[in-house]
Amino acid sequence: MLVGQQIGPFAIEKELGSGAMGTVYRARHMEKGTRVAIKIMAPGLGTSSNAQARFKREADILKQLKHPNIVRLYASGRLKNTPFYAMEYIEGESLDHLLLRRGRVTWEEVVTLGKQLCAGLQHAHEAGIIHRDLKPSNLMILPDGTVKLTDFGIAKDIDETGLTATNCTVGTASYMSPEQCRGEKNLTGKSDLYSMGIMFYELLTGRKPFQADSPMEVFLLHDRGTFERPSRIILDIPVWLDNLVCQLLEKKPEQRPFDASTVGQALERIKDKVEAQSSAGIEAAKARKIDRSSHHVKMDETDREAARTLLGKKKKKKTEAFYRKGWFQAVAISAILLALGYVFYATFIKRPGADSLYQEASRLRTQDAKAARNGPIRQFLEYYPEDSRAGVVQGWADDYDRELLDKQLHTRRKANFAADEPEKLARRALDAEDNGERDKADKAWSQLAEYKSKKSSNADDRTWGLLAEDYLKKLKEVDELYDKLRERAAQALNKKSKDNDKKPAGKGTDEEQVALDALRAELRKDAKDAEQRWNELKTRARDEKTLRIWYLLAAQRARQAAAGTKK
Repeated sequence: MLVGQQIGPFAIEKELGSGAMGTVYRARHMEKGTRVAIKIMAPGLGTSSNAQARFKREADILKQLKHPNIVRLYASGRLKNTPFYAMEYIEGESLDHLLLRRGRVTWEEVVTLGKQLCAGLQHAHEAGIIHRDLKPSNLMILPDGTVKLTDFGIAKDIDETGLTATNCTVGTASYMSPEQCRGEKNLTGKSDLYSMGIMFYELLTGRKPFQADSPMEVFLLHDRGTFERPSRIILDIPVWLDNLVCQLLEKKPEQRPFDASTVGQALERIKDKVEAQSSAGIEAAKARKIDRSSHHVKMDETDREAARTLLGKKKKKKTEAFYRKGWFQAVAISAILLALGYVFYATFIKRPGADSLYQEASRLRTQDAKAARNGPIRQFLEYYPEDSRAGVVQGWADDYDRELLDKQLHTRRKANFAADEPEKLARRALDAEDNGERDKADKAWSQLAEYKSKKSSNADDRTWGLLAEDYLKKLKEVDELYDKLRERAAQALNKKSKDNDKKPAGKGTDEEQVALDALRAELRKDAKDAEQRWNELKTRARDEKTLRIWYLLAAQRARQAAAGTKK
């Protein structure tokens, strides 16, 4: 027990709980007075390098995530060689305790907490992090209603280092996606969306969609089983929420919603769509066969009786054929007019106009690129693909998608995340660039550029191709920069342009000066001096995105100089 002891600036006040990986304590910062939660790795795991790597990984993941709906990391360190980290202390109730206490929650509450969960998940996914263990016990509800996502202990990242065995399933069986159950390595954010669908189902109905006596049986149900729609169990669930949950639980990832942000937007619209408390049970009673989804289960007489009760109708004895009665003809005409009115409304009124979407996208993209991409840009391309401005809007979409994918690439590469084939090509190209192997980099980027026109169900493939084209363009700029600098270095060395040598033109004077000194050394055949100067420039420009062209030039020339030094 560490209660009463001090860890750095924190004084341990109380033990909150313990698990296989360690113990969590409540502590107080002795100067600021703020409370934190400190997680200390279990002493018995101290000799396990694998356990230490996992513990460190969770802290490293939390360092990258700064979002109001994700628990924050404050500090990390060691206590007598035992790793620990301090994180945000949350005073609230876990969602599983709330569910145990109440049995189920209302659909309005599911919408409210779901929107917050989607916001946190989208932030994590954009950082290249998949949670992999979404379940009610990992969500905390604060007194003010704020939702906090916790426990990134098995979040997907370092599969390639042996921390997670190939084809090994991790997570909690009841909430795992079909691809998780199959032990697939290259999980995407859509795996978390499936787990979120399981949670929504349980919150709405008070029970899980798949139940069995063993984890293996649950795995098989996730992969191949069917389930009852939530609205078959709880009739007052809005049809739109009912459909969304079923879409989240699709077996194939590509059939689920595009991302967490898309789910959040769908949840945002549900309350607006609920008119006169229309329930999914009533909609099921009204629905035509052609409108029913793949998850629809044929209604039995009990269902029909319940729906009739909700609709305020009573079952009548068979008398005269209903279609011959005047009331039916009036209702039929009214229904046709109503349907035509709805089609007109959905087509010409409800859908935003092309001009308004274009103007909103143009304005918003400079203020909030993410909101613009997920909102008016996506809607414009979906509704008006033939518009003369579609090419411009597609360019805005490509710019955002490339920048996001580039950020994820470098984040995932740095943490050595598992990668699919296009990402492996990108990493191979970046490795070649780091080593100054220009030919290998060109080859890998060129292969990846072909993904732009590749026919694939993966929406990222085109973006990978566009990103590769950007990198190829940058390599050509390196060639142009080298030619210009070499000419200037030669002029300076021959004393034909002393003024130019004293003050190089353009921005980045310091980097240019180092490069010119290195090129003069090359021209003097001093390979050792050239190598030293190029490596100096490479180190200086390594982590600065704006100096990327100098880094690439230095890496290539340093390799050439090193080859000359060895001769």
